[in-house]
Amino acid sequence: MSRISVFVLSCFTAALLSAPGVAVETGSLRERAATPQAAAGSLPFARSMATAAPAATDGNTIAWTDLRPVAKSLEAPFASLPEPLLEAMRTHVRWRTSKRSARSDEAFIAEHNAAITLLEANDIDVEGLMRERRKIIARNGRIARGANPDILGATIRLPGYVVPLAFNDQAVTEFLFVPVAGACVHTPTPAPNQIVHVSYPEGIAFSSIFDAFWIEGELAAENTKSDVLFYDGAATGVQASYALNAVRVESFVN
Repeated sequence: MSRISVFVLSCFTAALLSAPGVAVETGSLRERAATPQAAAGSLPFARSMATAAPAATDGNTIAWTDLRPVAKSLEAPFASLPEPLLEAMRTHVRWRTSKRSARSDEAFIAEHNAAITLLEANDIDVEGLMRERRKIIARNGRIARGANPDILGATIRLPGYVVPLAFNDQAVTEFLFVPVAGACVHTPTPAPNQIVHVSYPEGIAFSSIFDAFWIEGELAAENTKSDVLFYDGAATGVQASYALNAVRVESFVN
């Protein structure tokens, strides 16, 4: 699904100018990091929700890190080995993943030779374990940008910022929800699993990209693409891994 949101200059210039110090250049935005927002429910630009999520207010509250799928440990194939053999496998992994210059170090060569001798003496299938490790690397790479299956279908409450997509009069009824103010236009686009595509027919009053909100609703996995056109910037094909039909949207209170 693709949406094009046109932020009309006449509608939003006044709102942006009402927040002192807001500028259209990324560098100027960063200067706002030390300037608290006057509007209720907003946060300083530097305090992204990704790293400064508030304390949970109920059992449904999650952090943005919860939206990322859990990566499997690369040591899983040999994690059950006794400690000396586990350390030997770690040495072999370091050897296999080191640059050629590092593998010319005599001390490292001796350490690796001792590790291989120990593993072979205990009939450890070193190459088989390394193949399993490569499979985990491939799996982690596939899921890195996708949805976390452990929280799908749950009713969640999440704090963040709004990137409007559709309006009903002056109310925003469809938007991308992101962890950083100005994301997708004034800052790099987050990973797809750090964006939630939200529908909220009731609509919310929107005046600034720096206003923070809570959203609440059932989280679903749905891959969407949206085009955002702001009067001083644009982003096309913004991917989101999540969708949410909001039952409640309210101003953030820290």
